[in-house]
Amino acid sequence: MSTPGPADIAADVAGVRDAHAALVSSLVGLDDATARAPSRLAGWSVGHVLTHLARNAESFVRVLSDAAGGRVGVQYPGGQASRDADIEAGSTRSASELLDDLSATDADLEAALDGTSEEIWATGRARRGELETPVAFLPLRRLQEVEIHRVDLGLGYEPEDWPDRFVARETALVLGGLAHRLPPGVAVELVVDAGPPALYGDGSETVRVARPAREVLEWLVGRSSDPALPVLGPW
Repeated sequence: MSTPGPADIAADVAGVRDAHAALVSSLVGLDDATARAPSRLAGWSVGHVLTHLARNAESFVRVLSDAAGGRVGVQYPGGQASRDADIEAGSTRSASELLDDLSATDADLEAALDGTSEEIWATGRARRGELETPVAFLPLRRLQEVEIHRVDLGLGYEPEDWPDRFVARETALVLGGLAHRLPPGVAVELVVDAGPPALYGDGSETVRVARPAREVLEWLVGRSSDPALPVLGPW
């Protein structure tokens, strides 16, 4: 997927704002018992997922601030262990505390997105693990976090509810790594909706995957339980 330009960035930022508002609105009335209930992510409660979304928003504010200062932004300076500890520590808060935290960090991130200049979008860099990526991808990555983890909450939002534009943008992004995630010796002939087939991987066994766009994306992001689909490596 090519680096987003100004029009895509603006649309992604608008999508983030809409996704934030829709998620928070859907959580009105969340109680403590539901916040403690298991999410669809193994080992994580609803509180874990909401805390992760809040800390993720903070991390992106940090990345944008670093980029504005001419530095390569790092989401979690303390590394994975620090990130995980922060999520664990925040996961047992009351429902009202979780929602206040999410709303506040959403607002901070939206302000940071709005305040990022075209120059920074064009030149800023962020580090993901050992890789550096353009900050122009950050709005789409935030949209990814909110839309996918809203499904993970297990509170009634499903892949079929994902907005069309998000499905198209996210699928294009994740498909770039599909060939490297396939099982050894397997290639995939992928047909999305009624589109033309595309071949991924060079294995001797070719598996045909023909599914609606949302089911394809659900598979690509590791949320499908369809036993007919190849099991993919981490994305």
